[in-house]
Amino acid sequence: MEKNEIRAVELVRRIRDEQAASLAGKSDAEVLAFFRQAGQAAREEARKRAVQRARATRGVERTA
Repeated sequence: MEKNEIRAVELVRRIRDEQAASLAGKSDAEVLAFFRQAGQAAREEARKRAVQRARATRGVERTA
């Protein structure tokens, strides 16, 4: 089995730095709007994945 190295700290720092650069000079309201939008998108993606998992699980149960 091939070993995959995950550099989580580097990844999180890169994301943080990119967000900081894109939010530089923005008002507090603009920063809050950015994070609200990102949070909503993450919740929607999580919901879609949960539905897909549930459908996949039901499909496995039916064939079992």
